[in-house]
Amino acid sequence: MNGSAKPLTLLIALLLVMIPPTVLADDSDGDGVDDSNDAFPNDPCADTDTDGDGMPDSISCPGSGGVVSYTSFEDPFTISNMYYTDTGDQNVDRYLWNNINEPHVAHNQSTGSEMGFSLYYESTGGVGLTDGDYFGTVNYTGTVGNFSQGTQGYQMSDVDGTATLTLDDVTADSMTFDVYVQGTGSGSNPNSYENADNLIIRFVGGSSTLELVNVTGATGSSNNGGFAPYMGIWTSFTSNISSLGQGNLEFEFTSNSGSESVYIDNVTFSSSSGGGTGSTTLIEDLDDDDDGWSDLDEAACNTNSLDNSSTPVDTDTDGTCNSLDNDDDGDGIDDSSDCAPLDSSESSDNDGDGICDGQDTDDDNDGSSDSTEIACGSDPMDGSSIPMDTDNDGNCDALDDDDDGDGTSDANDCAPLDGSKAIDTDNDGICDVDDDDDDGDSWTDLEEADCGTDPLDGNSIPADSDGDGICDSLDLDDDGDGYINSQDAFPSDPTEWNNTDASCTTECIADAIGDNQDTDDDGDGVLDVNDAFPRDYTESADTDGDGIGNNADTDDDGDGVEDTMETNCGSDPRDGSSIPADYDNDGLCDVLDDDDDNDNVPDLDDAFPLDNTEDTDTDDDDIGNNADTDDDGDGVEDSVDCAPLDASDWDDTDNDQICDGQDDDDDGDGVDDSVDCAPLDVSDWDDTDNDQICDGQDDDDDGDGVSDVNEIACASDPKDSSSLPLDSDTDGECDSTDVDDDGDGYDDGDDCAPLDANYWLDTDNDDLCDSQDADDDGDSWPDDIETNCGSDTLDSNSIPDDLDNDGMCDLQDPDDDGDGFGDADDAFERDSTEWSDFDSDGTGDNADTDDDNDSWSDSDEDSCGSNSLDSSSIPDDIDGDGICDSLDSDNTDGPDYVAPDETPGFGAILGTLAILSAMLVARRRIE
Repeated sequence: MNGSAKPLTLLIALLLVMIPPTVLADDSDGDGVDDSNDAFPNDPCADTDTDGDGMPDSISCPGSGGVVSYTSFEDPFTISNMYYTDTGDQNVDRYLWNNINEPHVAHNQSTGSEMGFSLYYESTGGVGLTDGDYFGTVNYTGTVGNFSQGTQGYQMSDVDGTATLTLDDVTADSMTFDVYVQGTGSGSNPNSYENADNLIIRFVGGSSTLELVNVTGATGSSNNGGFAPYMGIWTSFTSNISSLGQGNLEFEFTSNSGSESVYIDNVTFSSSSGGGTGSTTLIEDLDDDDDGWSDLDEAACNTNSLDNSSTPVDTDTDGTCNSLDNDDDGDGIDDSSDCAPLDSSESSDNDGDGICDGQDTDDDNDGSSDSTEIACGSDPMDGSSIPMDTDNDGNCDALDDDDDGDGTSDANDCAPLDGSKAIDTDNDGICDVDDDDDDGDSWTDLEEADCGTDPLDGNSIPADSDGDGICDSLDLDDDGDGYINSQDAFPSDPTEWNNTDASCTTECIADAIGDNQDTDDDGDGVLDVNDAFPRDYTESADTDGDGIGNNADTDDDGDGVEDTMETNCGSDPRDGSSIPADYDNDGLCDVLDDDDDNDNVPDLDDAFPLDNTEDTDTDDDDIGNNADTDDDGDGVEDSVDCAPLDASDWDDTDNDQICDGQDDDDDGDGVDDSVDCAPLDVSDWDDTDNDQICDGQDDDDDGDGVSDVNEIACASDPKDSSSLPLDSDTDGECDSTDVDDDGDGYDDGDDCAPLDANYWLDTDNDDLCDSQDADDDGDSWPDDIETNCGSDTLDSNSIPDDLDNDGMCDLQDPDDDGDGFGDADDAFERDSTEWSDFDSDGTGDNADTDDDNDSWSDSDEDSCGSNSLDSSSIPDDIDGDGICDSLDSDNTDGPDYVAPDETPGFGAILGTLAILSAMLVARRRIE
């Protein structure tokens, strides 16, 4: 080879180095595991499959690339583009929607560091309510236990239609995500999805679509095992999507039940899959050794998840290994209380002897075997319940043919537990020994003996004509009315036998009517229905119901007080609640007692005849002197009253032991009370002006109309009425001390005319009194204008509103903001930059970028040819990317879509290499 060929050779070598080594090695997927040892030689994300079920033990995708996009639904997403077809409630709880009677629901959440997503729901007309329930991010873990990543995930449940969750567009080489499916049934049929229920998971790429899951609830359908493989566990999916181009991951769920739910979490898109070809999907094997126990359960139960001969012990096959199960044998008894925790047929040890009841022949340890107790009818679990053996023959009654041992079998013994009785002639359950009528013919044995019939023969019955139970030979009552003939007033009439009033003479009225028919049996003139003693003509009433008629009763009403006493004392002798008063309980009613309270003071002299602690009330205030602290009622407590029983005298002003009422000089000032202006005040006795007010209390001693204080302050004589101080405003205060000389109510220091009562106020201190000032507050607004404009004429801070400063206050200005639009026609009457708001959204059209509020900006509508002032006129946008079709260069896949090559750059490298190789060969031939 000459020197000219060397550069070409070096270039070819360099290009060969750029070819991935996996193309030249026995590691097809480039995951570092030789194909001969790789259970998944074409997928870099997995290499081992212990149980050979086609599902990798674990999934981990190597490579130099990083995460392109990710979400575990943790971000607090902002909601946008939500719409409803009616006015349903769109309140949310944790971004979870439940909208009654909503045939269409859509929303998306698109801010935060995680991927955004959108959801569209549509009713399919199923049997459930059309409400599109429960879509959104949740942190509720009551169903899934824990989310596979973070504390939140996405929930789709009770769809009652079809809901499609679509994640943001992404371009990536691989993706992983986790799915949890909740069952709907219970008991023996926990996975009872309806036939029409459907779950589809797919990646919709620019070049093709990869469908990962498409299952229904129909039994026997070829749908990858239906929902069952994904029920009740988190299932991890990993897929190579490098050949699918830009696209998005979709979850489409159709169901009709509140408990049919799908949860999604931990979605990750990566930039490099580490090798492999085509579009593939791996589902991580959660039971590596295929022994029916998940790897997580085996780890918790300390068995080997890669060895199917190493399985957890689970006695009751409830899915919880014994080491974690509180009831190993599943008999409902906690192991700590179970005498045989591994035997579901045994759990109790009634007598605590260490032998389970199922093996113990005497469960209650009472000395009788369980079989004997059961046969004899006693409780084998109760030590106090032992078999009965009446005759103590060692054979319990339940097994003994003759319990009482009297020689008569129990079957023929009327009292099988009583050895003294055995025969029951009439089989009435009463032994003859105790039976008054042995043969059961309704005649007692004694009656039959008296009447001459056989007491042991039921067919031998005494004759009884009137059927009264007394045989004729012994019957003394022919008509059977219960009265013997000799005492029966009507011996031939069985309905009558007595005539009480037959013997009446003067005390009552006699008749020939039997008592049963007589309405007044005793003939006393009181009908029987009203007569307490219908057969005693001497009585008819019994007020107290004591069985003694009022005529004979000395206490008719039974109140313990004899009738004569009640009559004398004025109470009603026939009213038990009317009892004579006897305050002192001395047995003599108050009406007859001359000392009712028994305090030895006759009632006539006793101010309190019913109070034995009081008898005198000096001041007649109804409080006895013993309890009264002011006996004479003069308002002075007895303890300080000079004369406690004299209401006219109580004080001793000068404490000379002579009450003031008897003292000529009460205050002891040496001036007789008759000439003392203040006879009770030792410090005051004169009244200079004779106005009946002592000088010591008189503000104007000389009565000249000027107070003593002012006269002293003004240097005039307070005790000389001819000596008066100067007082210009005649207000009673001399000018030398008066702060308002002219008496206009304003201090001289604040009075603009202190000696003129007609002027005083100068609000703006311009030395011109307000009454003469055209602008009292000096705010440059005349008072008359301020009055018309509603501002305060005396407050310089209160000036009329004049928004446009045109000298006309707003109250009178027809155009407040001066923008040329009258207030009546101005939507923003106080904003000169705005006057119209077409869509009434509170933003003026000048500042509003979308005047008709149709979600298209005015500039876009102007560019796209629609009317920016008509909300029904919006630009056409077939792909919904926010760019109208007239401006959109690609109205199918979005404005930025560019189809990627299957292996970017690699084809170009091979093409270049082929050309250079051909050039090298040709050169060699020429040479």
